[in-house]
Amino acid sequence: MRSLGAGAAGLGLSACGLLRRERPANVVIILADDLGYGDLGCYGAMNAATPNLDRLAAEGLRFTDFYVPQAVCSASRAALLTGCYPNRISLLHALMPQAENGISPEEETIAELLRERGYACGVFGKWHLGHHPEFLPLRHGFDEYFGLPYSNDMWPVGYDGVPVGPDDSKARHPYPPLIDGERKVGEVRTLADQDGLTGLYTARAVRFIEKNKDRPFFLYVPHSMVHVPLGVSAEFRDRSGRGLYGDVLMELDDSVGRILGALKKAGLDRRTLVVFLSDNGPWLNFGNHAGSAGPLLAGADPARFRLPGDGRLDGHPADGGPDRRGPAPAPQDRWPRPSAAPARRFRRFPPRGAIFLLREGPPRRPRGPLEAPRPPRLSFLRRSGARPGRLPRPHGEAGDGVRPL
Repeated sequence: MRSLGAGAAGLGLSACGLLRRERPANVVIILADDLGYGDLGCYGAMNAATPNLDRLAAEGLRFTDFYVPQAVCSASRAALLTGCYPNRISLLHALMPQAENGISPEEETIAELLRERGYACGVFGKWHLGHHPEFLPLRHGFDEYFGLPYSNDMWPVGYDGVPVGPDDSKARHPYPPLIDGERKVGEVRTLADQDGLTGLYTARAVRFIEKNKDRPFFLYVPHSMVHVPLGVSAEFRDRSGRGLYGDVLMELDDSVGRILGALKKAGLDRRTLVVFLSDNGPWLNFGNHAGSAGPLLAGADPARFRLPGDGRLDGHPADGGPDRRGPAPAPQDRWPRPSAAPARRFRRFPPRGAIFLLREGPPRRPRGPLEAPRPPRLSFLRRSGARPGRLPRPHGEAGDGVRPL
């Protein structure tokens, strides 16, 4: 249970014995976008309208020290679904609508691994691992998909809802398509369209649970919210007392409650592993349209930001109760095996002929009292003597010097 949210291998399913039962346990992963450590009541937020998430934390395991490999949309999702460092599979930063690359067909996702065990697999929300057909979820282990292929702010509209002028960098973006399976069924063109996203994703997630209640399933719900531009349905607007961001967070919490309610109604609440986490921290430069880092120093910064991650197997609390502090999970990296994919849409990483150097030693010292220790890094050098690139490396045993791998 201590490795929840760490990717395909990090789900800890075998360790928990969940897949050895007569009927395997269901798995539900709910991923918020740009949620802050200090946004939820279970992490100390004052007047937080998040009762469902607080209950999830109280009944299960609440991570207080949780890391993602890179604090940006595509890279974080790539690591979650494949168990690889995103640098290893050439999915760095956030893929733009003009991107020609995406997740490689040679990578194994959680969905592919679970489908081999007889699971139905569905994803409803923001994919952001490539928008061309070969990169969409149905080609990577999922049976159903509905949502946006990339971030909801990648459109030719300003954050005030007004279309941008021709000289604005956003003018090159198309309107984000809503995709059902691999078919475009609509577009997000206005802020009113943004308001409906959370409800649409939630309705499809609930329908998926009802449809597959008699077989094991993997449900992945990567919400577009609370990423800007914020959108909230009329039911929750002006209800939180915390402004628009609080309203959006309130609807996100309600979505979690509806999913948990659907599990209970189907009699699956004691047979389902539920994981809630955020892809990275709050986008602080958006002021009151962004979340709170709470007691931490920064927002979307992989070296210094710790994220909320609630996990539970309902009815089976984790050892030590909800406040047990677990280790910082890290993906089960499979390096040094670069993936091969069509050259037009996939950049090989690491470069051919690279020499890897492991710089061992204690984590780098924090720059302030609220900053987490920064781990050592893995470096690679080209044989040609080009400037080294840099890769993140998880905390490990202290050591001295530099040694070749």
